Amino acid sequence: MKNTITHPELEAIRLIPGTPFYDRQQEMNEFLLAWDTDSLLYNFRKAAGLSTGDAEPMTGWDADECKLKGHTTGHYLSGVSLAYAATGDERFAHKAEAIVKGLKECQAAFASSGKTAPGFVSAYDEEQFDLLEVYTKYPEIWAPYYTLDKIMSGLIDAYELAGIKEALDVLLPLGDWVYRRLSRLPDDQRTRMWSMYIAGEYGAMISTMVRLYRISGSEDHLKAAKLFENDKLFGQMADGRDELDTMHANQHIPQVMGALELFAETGESRYMDIAANFEQIVTEHHCYSFGGTGEHELFHAADDECSWLTDSSAESCASYNMLRLTGRLHEFSGSAGLMDYYERTLFNHILMSCSHAPDGGTTYFLPTAPGSTKHYETEENSCCHGTGMESRYRYMTDIYSFAGDEEGGMLRIELPISSVLRGSESVTVSFTDDGIITVRADEDMKRRLAVRIPSWADAEDAGSYRVISDRLRQGDAVTIDLGMNTRKVRIDSDPEYACLAWGPYLLAAVSEDKEFIKAPGADKLTHADDSGEFVCTCPGCSIRFRPMYRIDGEAYHIYMKN
Repeated sequence: MKNTITHPELEAIRLIPGTPFYDRQQEMNEFLLAWDTDSLLYNFRKAAGLSTGDAEPMTGWDADECKLKGHTTGHYLSGVSLAYAATGDERFAHKAEAIVKGLKECQAAFASSGKTAPGFVSAYDEEQFDLLEVYTKYPEIWAPYYTLDKIMSGLIDAYELAGIKEALDVLLPLGDWVYRRLSRLPDDQRTRMWSMYIAGEYGAMISTMVRLYRISGSEDHLKAAKLFENDKLFGQMADGRDELDTMHANQHIPQVMGALELFAETGESRYMDIAANFEQIVTEHHCYSFGGTGEHELFHAADDECSWLTDSSAESCASYNMLRLTGRLHEFSGSAGLMDYYERTLFNHILMSCSHAPDGGTTYFLPTAPGSTKHYETEENSCCHGTGMESRYRYMTDIYSFAGDEEGGMLRIELPISSVLRGSESVTVSFTDDGIITVRADEDMKRRLAVRIPSWADAEDAGSYRVISDRLRQGDAVTIDLGMNTRKVRIDSDPEYACLAWGPYLLAAVSEDKEFIKAPGADKLTHADDSGEFVCTCPGCSIRFRPMYRIDGEAYHIYMKN
């Protein structure tokens, strides 16, 4: 199914120093390069009967006694592959190559042992898969297909982004193993498996198998993707019914990502209905002001987020996957509204979810309770620590898009992020703290230029695209003042609460008070100094406000009383 919108390759884009996006990426670069690949392969080698040498075992969710072990290795493989494409630093490719080589050796050892079926590889044997098929509950087993998804997705990223051809040697037989395993099960058995809490969670296996099919051309791999369909979720979303209350958020978001990939491959409109309805329901009725969703990993009743302002709100994984879903949907619709949600979530939740140090720290939950502080996971190897290794890079391809063909089409600037694009178009984009976005043509442009004007902008065409009629010549520049005004953000679901914002950034009040503070009027906020903080001019108020991404270890408030 042909997309309306396409994107440049990640290798064609570079971030410009001096921005928080660049800084957070640099810190992740340092962390990824410091990790010992032998440690990441420890569980795989042990399970396959190979020597682990002097490698240190993994910790947290990847500890020997944990049943999700292996998932972080897959995330890491994706992370270094993304980092290689985003920077061109060969050290990341060497890291990816070491992981792929190690997985290939483990796969061969599993096969020669005669204890597992051909093609299998993981950080444990097939027992968890056997137990899932007899409906063994979590925590006796812990999402074996979820772990497999991370491994396979990492291998695909290594092949596509880091150019490691050997990854296919592992992927193709592993994809065949998935098809053989699932195709022998009756439909009702798979349906029951996929409905199980945590145990039946399979991450983005639908998308992963479709991606593998595009590489392999094997119909078995496309058939395998369809064997993961969750009839309960897909049925309600095809009809546009919101029955998400109490459902596990990040268990189901990747399933909908898979529905969209099946639409892209088959053209069946039902799959698009599932994805579009889900996106609308979640973003309009189940999200916090900064775009995150879910509390304690679960969706709750529609338009009720203010009942769940706790220390366990907004799992980072869920936002990471909502961005992937939103970016992919945008390729078929070209909607500026989708990118408004994307920008809000990226600039606030994802950018706030990472520590300001090269330790790989990522928040599991982003607390919304008054006086909250963030906890960065560095040793736990949780799911969000895993996606955190990817989320400093994956969004970059969504900064730019191409609409139409090269001669009559447009280069669209989708996100106000300072960056450089090289390839069929060569431009430099800068976005300043005073709300000025400038696009300079570094070569004669083949396409016309269009700039998305965010919904928060002080402009008549906010929420749409501003098209520059003439093609830019080398050295030409377009400058647009988006208007970085402070404003109060209404919470339509509960007018008792409000948030404050400045341009694309929600503002957090720096305060340890455990009671909700009252939101000042936006006209009462003024820049304190060059630090980027705001002060309130209300008599007796000493609270300072910062863009959410600048909060690190401080106690803060996002939601305030209106």
